[in-house]
Amino acid sequence: MPREKELYADTLERIRQRADQLYPEKLLYTRKEQVIIMGLPTAYELRARRVPVPATCEQLARAFS
Repeated sequence: MPREKELYADTLERIRQRADQLYPEKLLYTRKEQVIIMGLPTAYELRARRVPVPATCEQLARAFS
């Protein structure tokens, strides 16, 4: 069983807080919402990291930790 990355838990917590502030009623986020949650200028980095659409907070944290 693979171990979780060292920064995964901290990254997940921060992403969940931001996502809950912006979209309290959602669990899956579109590419545009992902860019806003992550504070990125474009969707390029999400595509480079192969983040799926739609994605959960856990998937975003896994890609960015």
